[in-house]
Amino acid sequence: MFYSANITGAEGWKFYMNSNADNTEDLTSPPARAKAGFWQRLGGGSLTISLLVHGVILALGIILVVHVIPPEPEKHVDFKPGGGGGAPASNSNPRKQNAMMKTSASRIVATGAMTNFTLPEPELSSGMSALGSLGGPGMGGLGAGGNGGGSGGGFGQGLGAGSGPGMGAGGNPFGILDPNEGALVGAFYDLKQTSDRKPTGMTPDEHRVFLREFTSGGWKERDLAKYYKAPNKLYQTKIYIPLMDAKAAPAAFQCEKEVEPARWVVVYRGVVTPPKSGRYRFVGGADDVIVVRLNNKHVFDHGWSLGTVGMGHGGAANILNGGGGDREMERLVKKNYPMDVPLTFYKYGTTKNYNRAVQGLAVGPVFTAKAGDQYPIEILVSEIPGGQFCASLLIEEIGAKYDKDPLEGAPILPLFRLDGGQPKVPDNADAPPYDPKGPVWKLVGTGRPEI
Repeated sequence: MFYSANITGAEGWKFYMNSNADNTEDLTSPPARAKAGFWQRLGGGSLTISLLVHGVILALGIILVVHVIPPEPEKHVDFKPGGGGGAPASNSNPRKQNAMMKTSASRIVATGAMTNFTLPEPELSSGMSALGSLGGPGMGGLGAGGNGGGSGGGFGQGLGAGSGPGMGAGGNPFGILDPNEGALVGAFYDLKQTSDRKPTGMTPDEHRVFLREFTSGGWKERDLAKYYKAPNKLYQTKIYIPLMDAKAAPAAFQCEKEVEPARWVVVYRGVVTPPKSGRYRFVGGADDVIVVRLNNKHVFDHGWSLGTVGMGHGGAANILNGGGGDREMERLVKKNYPMDVPLTFYKYGTTKNYNRAVQGLAVGPVFTAKAGDQYPIEILVSEIPGGQFCASLLIEEIGAKYDKDPLEGAPILPLFRLDGGQPKVPDNADAPPYDPKGPVWKLVGTGRPEI
C-alpha cells in the first residue's frame, strides 16, 4: 500500500485510519470460503473423474476383445442320412466298387432251346481273380486278399453295399432271424474269444486242428460252449453263398460289433427226410470250410481247408488227387476224410475261380436215404483267415438225368434245400448254376436241443 507523502498531521492520520479500515487484511483468521453446492458436498468432483477413467478403460477393453477374439463361425447342419450298419466307406475295397459299377455283360441266349436250369451271369471281375492255383495250409483261401466294402445294414433285404443283393432264405444267405419250422437252426461261434469275451489267441493252424477235433469228436456242443456264441440264431433252408465279404456272417447274426470277421464257425442242425427213396451224393465246395454230417456220418468235406483233416486243401492236393505226400497227411486223410480219393470234380463256366483254386466243386460219396425215414443232418461252414467267404451245397440223385453246363459239361444239379424258394444270385457271381425245379427235402425235426 502506498501513502501520499504530502498528507500530514491530523488529516494524514485520519486518511490513514480510513484507508486501513477498508483495506487491512486479517492475517490471523482463515479466509472466508464460498458456500459449497449439494453435488460438491457428495464428492461429485472425484466421482466424476473416477467414472471417466473407468469408462475409458472399459472402452479400451471392449475394443481389444472385439479385435483379438473373432466371432464363432456359423454352424452348418448336415441333414444327410448316415451310412447304415456296414463298414465305413474308407474301408471299402476300390476293386470291388469298380467292379460293381461296371455295366453287366451281355447274356448268351440260345434261341429255341428249352432248359430247366438257372445259370448265374458270366463274371466281369472276379473277387478271387488275384489268386494263384493251389496254396498251402497258410494261404488265405479263395478270397482272403481283401475285405471288400462291408456288409452294410438291412439284412432283411440283402447284404447292403459291397456284397450285392441278398440270397437264400429271406434275402439273407446265412438264414433269417424269424423262426421257421421248416428250416435248419444255425448258431454262430467266434473262436478268437471265450464265452466271457476274453481273447483266446487262436491261430489259423489251431483253428484247423480244432475243426478236426470237433468233427471227429462227435460235433459236441460242449466243445463249442467255451467260445463266444452269438445271442441270435438263424434259420436256413439252403446253403448257397456266392463269394462275399466274410463280415457278412457276423453281421447276419447281428454280432458284428463283437466279432472280427475271421476264425468264426456256423453250425446248422436239423432232422430231414428225402422227397423219395434213392441213392444220393452231395456236391459243393467252400472258402474256407464246409463239412456235412448225415445220420452221424460224414458225407462231405471240400474247401480251401478240410475240416475233418485239419489242413489246407493246397497242402493235401496231391494226396486228394491220388498221389503220395506227407505220411501224417496221408494218415489223417485215410482216417478222417469222408470223400472218395482220388476226388471227382464238377467244373462250371461260372465257377472259374473255384476251378482254379480248389479244382472245382467236389463230388461226395454215395449214400442211401429212404423217404419217411428221419436223418439228423449237421452242416458246418467256417472262415479261418478272414477276407472273403463262399459256400455252395448241391445234391445229385444217382441215375437221374440232368442238363449239362454248356462250357464244362458238368451236370446242372439241384440245390440241397428244404423249401421251394430260389436264392437271388448277384450278377457276375462266382457260384455254380443249379436246377430250380429240383426236389425239396423236408425238415421233420430241429435236431439236438442244445443248439
